[in-house]
Amino acid sequence: MNERHRFWQRALRLLSLGVPREASSALLGSDHSLQQERWLRSLQRENSHSIDWHDRLPDIPFVIMDMETTGFSPQQGDEILAMAAAKTVNGLVTGTYMTLVKPEKPIPEHISDLTGITAKDVMFAPPLAEALRTFVPFIATGVLVGYHIGHDVSFLRHVLWHHYRQRWSGRFIDMQPIVGLVHHPCPTLDDALACYGIDCPRRHTADGDVEAMVKLWAILLGELHELGIETLHDLYAALSRH
Repeated sequence: MNERHRFWQRALRLLSLGVPREASSALLGSDHSLQQERWLRSLQRENSHSIDWHDRLPDIPFVIMDMETTGFSPQQGDEILAMAAAKTVNGLVTGTYMTLVKPEKPIPEHISDLTGITAKDVMFAPPLAEALRTFVPFIATGVLVGYHIGHDVSFLRHVLWHHYRQRWSGRFIDMQPIVGLVHHPCPTLDDALACYGIDCPRRHTADGDVEAMVKLWAILLGELHELGIETLHDLYAALSRH
């Protein structure tokens, strides 16, 4: 592992823990002592407990996330083309993120037809390893939410391990079973948006899908409240019985 790779590995670790950029710069000097490593482990434990199971859902920061990819299997070489996310509290957006990603291989024609992303669009986009340095700190501040989010999390876990030997262990929640809990089963995001009358004019774009899911999530929070599901613990318990 060369020195540049070690630097970015440490930087990603700090930023993913929510350490401000200024503090990260100070910590990423030439002296990487055992004391600093212990401090990092301590901060990791503190960060993992920052969201309590009994926190009220309206008080918890949820990060709505979506990726556009060239397929379904990062292990088989499928790549990320776009990443978007929106930080929310009680259904209100407090920050957004969007980036295209330059893939290592040509974009399949059927993926360009679906997403609208062409080779020209990503010509000057950052490569994935670079994009992760800003994307991971953004999404690490809350519980991830998405429709069939397991797809996005599988890519996230794979690329973090591949590029930085870092594991993603943050909490995440799939909207699809929540829709089934409060309304009726909607197998796809298109089904759910149609059920709730939410328009998504830029479907199959990362930021367009996030924008639509933000609206859906705000509605779901209200419906969960009406069912007496008030905390993260209540939500997981209800889903386990459903």
